Amino acid sequence: MQENVSMLEYRFETFPAKFSWRGRVYQIDAVNECRTRRLAYHYWVRCDGQLLHLIHLLNSNRWALQFD
Repeated sequence: MQENVSMLEYRFETFPAKFSWRGRVYQIDAVNECRTRRLAYHYWVRCDGQLLHLIHLLNSNRWALQFD
């Protein structure tokens, strides 16, 4: 399942730094892992003590949270 997020800030023009989801703003403390799969960048990020899976879908330039 995926839910769209709004990316607010980037680090080094590529890495996510801050996003909003469900009316709340999340500041990313660290990018733990990054992979490229099927026209998408997958980022496992740490924010507020949680490990979240963010996806940047390149063909639509859409950002989403992935729930496994």
